[in-house]
Amino acid sequence: MKKSALAVALLSTLTASAVFAGIVTPVSISTSKTETRAYAGLNWTLGGGATPALVLGAFRTKVDSDGDTQGGNLAFHINLAGGVKPGKLKLGYLNGKEDIQGELGIGYDFMKNAPLLGLGINAPYVNAGVDAYMNPGFVPYGTLHTQGEFDKPNPIVPIID
Repeated sequence: MKKSALAVALLSTLTASAVFAGIVTPVSISTSKTETRAYAGLNWTLGGGATPALVLGAFRTKVDSDGDTQGGNLAFHINLAGGVKPGKLKLGYLNGKEDIQGELGIGYDFMKNAPLLGLGINAPYVNAGVDAYMNPGFVPYGTLHTQGEFDKPNPIVPIID
């Protein structure tokens, strides 16, 4: 009984192989692209008045061919209200897709003389989120910047003859 069941299984495998012979399924190989881009922007905080802070920064990202994106954002804010003064220095971790990423960051606010934790969303030409301080608490912000969507590389599709 066991020998006949084994023979039937082996025969069905050979028959199935003959049916799929000659069919080629294209396989793409994932690729990634890493790059660093400088940007400039204007940042407004809730309760911070109408005058924005100037932001100078750089994104360092790795984008896979499926759009998965991760990297970092280093941003230096220059306060323009009441004279030019250092504002904040923030370092954030980005994770998401090529067109929108979540951001988790740490930094220091020179105006408040206080460390901060940041949580936000980065999208083409805009960044929004909230900075958390020990005192006064949470400060929402919005930034318009010069960085568009990150470039997604094309996957490699090998040619099979």
